Amino acid sequence: MIFEIDPLHSLVEFSVRHLMISIVKGRFSEFRGTIDLNVQNPERSSIKAVIKTDSIHTGALRRDAHLRSADFFDSSRYPTFTFESTQVQLIDQNHCILKGNFTLRGITKEIALQVTYTGQSRDPLTNAWRIGLSAVTTINRLDFGMQYNKITDGIALVGDEARIEIFAEAIQAM
Repeated sequence: MIFEIDPLHSLVEFSVRHLMISIVKGRFSEFRGTIDLNVQNPERSSIKAVIKTDSIHTGALRRDAHLRSADFFDSSRYPTFTFESTQVQLIDQNHCILKGNFTLRGITKEIALQVTYTGQSRDPLTNAWRIGLSAVTTINRLDFGMQYNKITDGIALVGDEARIEIFAEAIQAM
């Protein structure tokens, strides 16, 4: 069954260390994705997602503009980043490791997401099935050409590791 990610009921968030003492969180507001769920053989399921880099929001306009610049996402040159799964490793009925190709700033690396299936329900307005998933992974931004960092008194302004969290609700395609 094919499901389309519903951006009105989904979140793509990230967190990164700031001055190595706290965390800055942000989210992307524009994204789309497709889940091909094979109920009979879940290992044959797949996910494709596209996220618009200029839709980043951290709650600080100056920081958001800097994140869109060539120092980080370089949104004018790389308007999207993508994930396309290549392998599903079942852990149990509701958990899996989803491996796939993550492309950011024109650089593709294999990453693994820890995915939790959070359930399914019929949409009372459309009678279509909806499913829920959450996923988490950590990437090293340096692997994707995000080299910017300011060192002050020996302390990095921005951590290298970024945690990505996804909370997705998807509706069955008709």
